[in-house]
Order: sequence, then structure tokens, then C-alpha cells
Amino acid sequence: MAVDVEQQGPALLRAAAAEVRSWEGEVSEARGRQVRWVAGEYGRALAHDEHPLGDDAVAEDLFAREAIDAYLELAAQGSLRVRQAANVRSGDNSRQIRVEVLALLARALGVRADLPPQPDPAPKEPVAARPRSLLRASLTELADRSGALPGQIRMLAIGAVVDDTGVRSGEACACGIQDLSPSLEELRVVRRPQGWSADDAYTELLALSELSRAALRRWLPERQALLARVGGTAAALWVSLHGNHAHGRTVPAGTPLQPRGLYRAWTKAVTAANVEMAGEPSWTPLPTRLEQVRRGVQPKVRPAPMRPDAERAVVLLDEVAKRGAELVAQRSGALGTTAEREARVAVRKAICEAWAEGVDHALQLAILADEGLTDDAGLAAAGWDPALLAAVDRAEGRGRPTKAKAV
Repeated sequence: MAVDVEQQGPALLRAAAAEVRSWEGEVSEARGRQVRWVAGEYGRALAHDEHPLGDDAVAEDLFAREAIDAYLELAAQGSLRVRQAANVRSGDNSRQIRVEVLALLARALGVRADLPPQPDPAPKEPVAARPRSLLRASLTELADRSGALPGQIRMLAIGAVVDDTGVRSGEACACGIQDLSPSLEELRVVRRPQGWSADDAYTELLALSELSRAALRRWLPERQALLARVGGTAAALWVSLHGNHAHGRTVPAGTPLQPRGLYRAWTKAVTAANVEMAGEPSWTPLPTRLEQVRRGVQPKVRPAPMRPDAERAVVLLDEVAKRGAELVAQRSGALGTTAEREARVAVRKAICEAWAEGVDHALQLAILADEGLTDDAGLAAAGWDPALLAAVDRAEGRGRPTKAKAV
């Protein structure tokens, strides 16, 4: 939506903030909150005696250097806080956020912002391989205890996947059931580096370790139970553990996990690991920020298309159908023969290639059903993980095509 630049002062800043927050795929939920915060703060600055502008300020004047410097100084002093705090002066990180948001607000208004130069922040040291390995061991121990809670099982799966893939919190929360390969050996991730536009996003397929696969096999049934009160389709891989409230309505457990929820869960899990491992040889407390953990990861990766190529998808599905029919024919006789094993390998390869192209699970399962591959044992022979099959059923909001075919 276009911003009415005839507005002035606080109203103009609020309109610019609304425009920036509407940029789906480019502005995260966390950045959206920062945009609203800065616009409100700058609006209050216009009523302050020490700011050169007033409520009638126009866009060009708001983003002149003198006006910006005055706002940043008032903000740093704590003079624009709605509620006063003991430590009123804000730090360099808050200033950096304000400058970044001002650039977005100016862009929304179509004006040039004369922003002060900002030094590059000192990079935080990534977590080395050994501490990450110890964290995985700690998460595994917590999840393996008798009576382990769903949150501990979820964090084992998230921790293992992050350590394999280096996925960002927003990228992790965007993952769905469709992004798991049929055998759980890979995860599809749409990479959206911070500061990049939606058009710059790209897709990668990242290898998952045996620990990740085992953790996902434990998490998916827990996820299934959490979806009991969620109606319709449910495709998110990571879901909430508890009900909540949003926009005046009750939100049940099993709704998609948001980056803020992932941050809280990760902080809680790493804090618990730090307590558990205190005093152990070679253990130093891990940072509770996911960013520092993931930046130490060097994942095994291969590129993938952002969306399937229609012509190639048809060819790949024909191969899935052909190899599925061959497996059905071999399974009608003695199992475990060389021919049956070769048929299993061939159909798994065909299914994997179709998934890598972006063909969704339900379509592949429907194709296999048409060829007579309808039972869970046969699909397992074709490379489908049973835990994922149940999740696909639930994600579609109906029974699997193979099951319907078998009735």
C-alpha cells in the first residue's frame, strides 16, 4: 500500500511503519516490532523541547541529518521512554537498530535518509564443534530420561537439526512437513539471510545426521498429539507446546512455532545444559543465542529450485510410477531377493529426486497408490519413514490417498 505523504509528523511516521510491516517475506515479526517502536519513539521526539522539528514535520525534514541526530541523542538519553527505567541510557546496539529502522521508514516514504555512519559490529565467536557436540549429548540425555517432556524431545530435534544445518530461527520456523525428505535424510530450507529481500531467497537441501533422524522420529508422534485441538491442515514442522492468546482469541497448542517462541525454548534448553554440564571437563557455558551456535556449523548442502519445474516434475513422477510398479511386482513374490532389493533402491532414488525438485509428498503417494503401493510396509520399503507418513496424513487434513485406495 502507498503511504499518504501529505500526512505530517507522528501520523506520517505511523503510516510509514505500517507500510514497512506489510512487507511480507522481507520484514520479520521481530523487525516489525522494532519498526513500530522506532516510529513511536521518533513521534514522541517531535514533541520534545530539544528536537528542532514539531508535529507538522514533513518527510524530507524528518530524515535530514540534524533531525535524525537530535532524535538519536534524545533516545539514547532515555528521554523518549514511555516508562522510565533505572539504567535510562541505551547502548550502541539500540542505536544501530534505530538507524536500520530509520532507513526502512525513509524507503517506505520514498525519501533519502541522511543517516549517520555506523561501525560494523564486532562478530561474536561461533561455538566450536566440541561444545556443540556436548550440547547435543546434553539434549539427548534430557530427552532420554524416563518421563521426558514434549519440550525436551522437541529441543533435542531442533538442536540436532540446527547443528546439522546451521538453520536460522526464522528459517527453522518456516519449515514444514513437506520440507523433510521421505527418508528424513535431508531438510529443505529456504534461505533468507538478514537484510536480503524476498526476491533474493534461495533453497538448499541439507543433510541430516542419524541423531537428527532419530530425534525427528521421536518428535513427530509428539507433534501429532499436540495437533489434537488444531483443525484442518497442519503443515508446520515445529509447533507450540501450550495454548496462548493472540488478537483477542485463544490459540491452542499445536500452532506453528514462531521465532520468538523458538528463541525462548532454545534459551531455556541451553541454560539447562549449562547447569547440567557445569564442572564437566572441557565444558564452558554456551551462549544462549542460537545465532552463535549455528554460525559454527558447516553443513552438507546441495542446491534446489525455489519451485518445481513443471515439465521436469512430470518426467520425475513418471519415473516414480514406473519404479513403484516394479516394486509392487517384486513384492508379490519372495521378499529379500536381489531383484526386490534392486527395485527398492530404484524407487527410493526416484522418490528422492522428485522430492528434491519440490514435488510434494501427497502427490507422490497418490502416484504410488495408483500403481498398487498402498500399505505401510510397502511404502517403508520404498523409503518412506513411517513417522513422516503419519505427519503427511495430518498435514493434508485427510486420510492418505494410499489408505483410501486400499479400502
